[in-house]
Amino acid sequence: MELYQSLMESRATEQQAKNVLSKGEVEDVDSALQAILPIDGSKNQKNLPSIAYFYVVNQNLNAIKDVFDKYNELEGRNKLKPMQLTKRGVIIGDKVFLGTEFDDFSKFISQEYNKIGDTNKSHSGKEFEADDKPIWSGNGIDIYDGHDVGRCIKYTMGGITGRGYPFCIGQPGNTMWKSYRDRKTSTFYFIVDKNYMTINDDGSPNLDNPLHMVVFDNTQRGVELTDVNNTTGSIAEFGSDTSAYIKYLSSKGVPIEKMMPNKPKTDQEKHEDEMFGQQKYDLEWFKNLSYEDKSKYIGRGHILTNAQFDYLMGGE
Repeated sequence: MELYQSLMESRATEQQAKNVLSKGEVEDVDSALQAILPIDGSKNQKNLPSIAYFYVVNQNLNAIKDVFDKYNELEGRNKLKPMQLTKRGVIIGDKVFLGTEFDDFSKFISQEYNKIGDTNKSHSGKEFEADDKPIWSGNGIDIYDGHDVGRCIKYTMGGITGRGYPFCIGQPGNTMWKSYRDRKTSTFYFIVDKNYMTINDDGSPNLDNPLHMVVFDNTQRGVELTDVNNTTGSIAEFGSDTSAYIKYLSSKGVPIEKMMPNKPKTDQEKHEDEMFGQQKYDLEWFKNLSYEDKSKYIGRGHILTNAQFDYLMGGE
């Protein structure tokens, strides 16, 4: 149920963002959406419509990411109220910002962020807390099993470190997880490596090194690696030398063959392929699915018809 709700919320905000981009007369809405998806580090991408609202006028992704990262920290520490996108603009408390007022919005967030500068210095140094437990931990390394598209979306969108990543298998609405699973029997694992993290002045982990997060795909043809730079087959420091990275993991005590094997398709997967492999346009068919089956269908990246989407958002 939690995964279903998470997928629904992500799907809803993604659709809202597309509507905002379309109304803003952005030429290529789908490309714009893919550009802003990785920079939203909020839970279930609740800020995506607001990001799209500012992106229509200001397409500086770095600037948008910087200010929304600061906002997420402020909201997480109860220093600012949740933002809302309305017909009036982006509202935070008693503040209202139009899409053309990104500079004012950025200045406001920066001012509020600077107010917590002194408290940052006394930060307890508490590390991020993942929603799920790793399947293996040791010597600064945590490994998480991306055994379904929902998990991959969750981990890519910040479910482990609180930061969003550009991995294609973890973008809401993607079909790549299933495509790789079908073509190569891909079996995904997310490796969080604290040995490639430093500590910021406030005691929080610094996530600048791209090797702090590596997607380990154990396919039927061999292992493929992707770090935060999102260039599959070549990762920082190790380049295309997959065996060298595997040797590094082994030196840290990671039982690779035991904990990260390639997993053949199960009978359940084969059954679900038959049920949900093809997109279905029939509203009654969709209505009759259970919550769990709706989640599985949507999780494959199928785009809902307008009628299916309206039914879903209206509830049963």
